Amino acid sequence: MPAIAIYFNDPDGHYLEFIAILNGEARPELGVISYDEWINYKT
Repeated sequence: MPAIAIYFNDPDGHYLEFIAILNGEARPELGVISYDEWINYKT
């Protein structure tokens, strides 16, 4: 399942992670890549 994760601090100082599923097929052979690499990846 391709997904993107964004990490940030909320106003109270808690460290949060936002995760969203990306469109497209999983490509585990790519490993962890940036979102820019994901959207520009050519099959």
